[in-house]
Amino acid sequence: MKLDIAQLEIKNKHLIQESIELKKQLIFLKIKKKTEQKINIHIIKKTQHKISQILQLHRFNQINNK
Repeated sequence: MKLDIAQLEIKNKHLIQESIELKKQLIFLKIKKKTEQKINIHIIKKTQHKISQILQLHRFNQINNK
């Protein structure tokens, strides 16, 4: 089932917003790590992976919208 352009644009906006929130979370996690507070490295790697996936989806959607 193909999505129309309006749905793709809405989906892109949500992906961009989620990416921004994950980047903020990653920054705070890195700050905690630098200050030697206990932090799970797995959470940082998981967040980085999620950001990468969202950016790939965003690029894919931009290519398909052309």
